[in-house]
Amino acid sequence: MVKNVLCVALFVFISLQSCSQGIEKESVVRVLKDSISGIKSFVLPIHFNREEIETRLLEKSKTKSLKIIHVFVPLCDNEHQGIVPVNSSLGNGMNLRTNLYWGAGYGIKTHFSRSSQWQLQKSIVNPDSNVLERVIYKHSSYNAILIADAYRGDRMKECLENYFAVLAGTKKDSITHGDSVLAMQSKVDLVVFNGHNGLMDESIETIQSADSIIKDAVAIACVSKNYFSEKLNISGGYPLVCTNHLLAPEAYVLHNVIDAWLQNKTAEEIRMAAATGYNNIQKCGIRGASNLFSTGW
Repeated sequence: MVKNVLCVALFVFISLQSCSQGIEKESVVRVLKDSISGIKSFVLPIHFNREEIETRLLEKSKTKSLKIIHVFVPLCDNEHQGIVPVNSSLGNGMNLRTNLYWGAGYGIKTHFSRSSQWQLQKSIVNPDSNVLERVIYKHSSYNAILIADAYRGDRMKECLENYFAVLAGTKKDSITHGDSVLAMQSKVDLVVFNGHNGLMDESIETIQSADSIIKDAVAIACVSKNYFSEKLNISGGYPLVCTNHLLAPEAYVLHNVIDAWLQNKTAEEIRMAAATGYNNIQKCGIRGASNLFSTGW
C-alpha cells in the first residue's frame, strides 16, 4: 500500500513537470502528510546536471589519471527473470561460457576480450556469493580500466542494489591494480548496468548518495529511462545513456559508449555512439536506433 501511494505521487509529479511550463523544478515539492497513516513526509529530489562530472573527467584526461569503469551484468536467466525465454544455454544464469550477456558472441566478456582496445588483465572466479566471475581489462591507449561482474541469474536484486550502491558511494570494494590495492568506493567514474531490466520484476530500496560525488551512469536494459531515472537521481548517478524502448542489451552498444566517453565527447555524442553501435549490428536504421537511446533526465 505504501509503495503504491509513493509510486502514484511520483507519477503525478513527473506528469506535472512534463505538462506545465509554469512550474520551476527547483520549487516543486511533493509532501505526503497525515492523511495517510504511517507515511512520513518526503521531498522529491532536484535533478542535477553533468557539468561537475565533465570537469572532473577533463581534468583526469589532462593529468592522465586513471579512469575506472564498473559494469554490472546480471546473467540472462530463463527461470528467474521476467524475460521472453531464449535458448536454454543462452538463458542458463549459472553458465558463464554460454550465457547471452557474458560468454556468447555479443556477451560482455567475449566482446571485450576480442577487442583490440582492451586487454584482459585478470579473471577472478566466484569473487563473492553473488558473482560468478569478475574480469578486469586495461585500455591500450587510455589510462582506464574496466571491471565487469557477472552476477548469477538468480541474484538480480543483489546486482541492482550493488549497482546503485556504487553510484551512491556506499559499496566498499577493491581490486589489485599494478603493485597496489585500489580501493574503489568513491573512485569509480562510470557505472554501468547491462542486461535484463530487473526493476520490472524486483523492488529495491532507493540508496541515498553518501559521498556527494555524482557519477556517470549507463543502463543498457529495456525501457531503462522510465525505471532507473529517479533512483539514479537519488543515488547520484547522471543518466548518461538509458533506453526508451525494448532492445537487445548486447556488448557492442557499451563498447561504443565507453569509446566515446573516454574521448570526452558530449552526452549527445555518446548517445549517438550507442545508437550507431546498435544499428551496425541490428540494421534497424540510424533514426530508429537514435530514438531508442536517451541521455539526461
